[in-house]
Amino acid sequence: MPPRVLDDGSNPHVKSTDLRRALGNQKHIAFALVFAACVPPHTKTADTFVRIEHTGCLGWCQVYTLTLYADGAVQYQGSANVPTETRWTTIAPAEVARLMDLAERVPQWRCDPARITTDQPGSVNTVSRNGHITQRIAPNPGDPCTPDAARELQVHIDVVGHASYFIGN
Repeated sequence: MPPRVLDDGSNPHVKSTDLRRALGNQKHIAFALVFAACVPPHTKTADTFVRIEHTGCLGWCQVYTLTLYADGAVQYQGSANVPTETRWTTIAPAEVARLMDLAERVPQWRCDPARITTDQPGSVNTVSRNGHITQRIAPNPGDPCTPDAARELQVHIDVVGHASYFIGN
């Protein structure tokens, strides 16, 4: 049996249907590979997470949400002045557990609203365990009463969740 070669029209031993069949199979394989790469990882712990929502301001502020699920899935959702898409990555579940514990230890605080003066973007940090919110804090950069632990938590969530990768900083 002679070796098979691609049909360029000059070889009478190769049928055009063989070529179409071979290329068709390659197209299906290529499509499957591309599609598989686009499927986001799914979380098995959708009700247990730590989340930071960066809010807007009157100027140019990066607005996005970063959710770190207990199983290590990380979901980024951009809203304004950042890539506006939903993207996923994964981290070690132990890192998420550490952040959840850290967030739940941030003390609640009150400050006289007259003392708060800022147009800087704020954030909302939320911890949910099995669908129950155990901590929700909203540190304001212009709030002189905000505990250092709340400010540090914001940085830790962004660093561990790879925010700079998603927003391009």
